[in-house]
Amino acid sequence: MWAGVGKEKPMKRFLMLVAVAVVASAMYVAASPASQQSRGPTAKQYRALKRQVAKMNKILKTVKRQAQYARDYVHDCLRSTEAGAVAVSEFGDAVTHKYGYPYFDGTTTHYTTALDIDPNPSSTTAMYLQKVSLGCANR
Repeated sequence: MWAGVGKEKPMKRFLMLVAVAVVASAMYVAASPASQQSRGPTAKQYRALKRQVAKMNKILKTVKRQAQYARDYVHDCLRSTEAGAVAVSEFGDAVTHKYGYPYFDGTTTHYTTALDIDPNPSSTTAMYLQKVSLGCANR
């Protein structure tokens, strides 16, 4: 009776070890990236992505068109031989309006400030304006 019990224990241990190895192998195969199949997006996700891509393409076309316009404007208007900086001085009193450029509104003469192109710019020149050709001014 005791002799048969001793022989069954190593066999049970071996079978238990085999069972654990089989379960571990099955779990490894199920969890490995190669065994999982990619299903891709659902039809709903695909339609949403398609709308998003179409919207982004429309925005991209607009941005490209605006960038081309800006490049052309800089090239044609700001770098042309007719372009440059013009010195401008301001004349008149913007606070009290007692002197400066006179204008008549039908009943009263008013004075306001006026800008004048300064042919001899100096350190007191008020500002510079960008000069462009007439064709560029009408863009």
